[in-house]
Amino acid sequence: MIITFGNQKGGVGKTTLCTLFANYLASLGKKTLVVDCDNQQTITEKRKADYKKYTDTKFPYNVQSFNISNVEHVQNLMNNLRKLDGIILIDAPGNLAQQGLIPLFALSDYVVCPFQYETTSVNSTITFILFLEKLKESFQQMRTEIFFVVNRHDKRYGTKKELALWSKTDDKLCQYGYVTPKVEVKADMQRYNTMEVMKSQLPVVMPTFDFICKHIFKEEQS
Repeated sequence: MIITFGNQKGGVGKTTLCTLFANYLASLGKKTLVVDCDNQQTITEKRKADYKKYTDTKFPYNVQSFNISNVEHVQNLMNNLRKLDGIILIDAPGNLAQQGLIPLFALSDYVVCPFQYETTSVNSTITFILFLEKLKESFQQMRTEIFFVVNRHDKRYGTKKELALWSKTDDKLCQYGYVTPKVEVKADMQRYNTMEVMKSQLPVVMPTFDFICKHIFKEEQS
């Protein structure tokens, strides 16, 4: 199973959520691999730092970096990943102009799309949806499903008019995928590692991750 974290806009927290989800899956005993395709290689660098910090520790999953500049190489990567057991999480770049993203998303089983309730983020998410819809038109075999995650949400704010608008946004997104429970804004979310979900982070991400897991593992549970 391949799950790719992506959006048109950077800074929405896809790398953080990808890492925390990997930690969460590992805590459930799921065989997990993270493929870091983001240009900044944040997860790869985070794992290197954790190697130095957590010496003599068995890490719960592997992190593999990969450059998607060559489309053929990405195609081969995805075909090889599909042969593996377990769950593969991919952290994708935010620039949709990269041709390597076409096989990356077309051959993913699921896409997790974090965003925020602000104009630039919502517009970028719409662009991302249109990108995926065009891919589905070109690749009839594409069965990728989308999870939309409102990330870094501050429930203390929002006028009556804004709340109504946000609700309409969720309703619109439901036409293209699943809208998960929101991930609240918390300072501890930025203190993540590639080892485990911290106790302070768990109540923040658990509703969202449980929602995703309930769907992707529904066949195993039935």
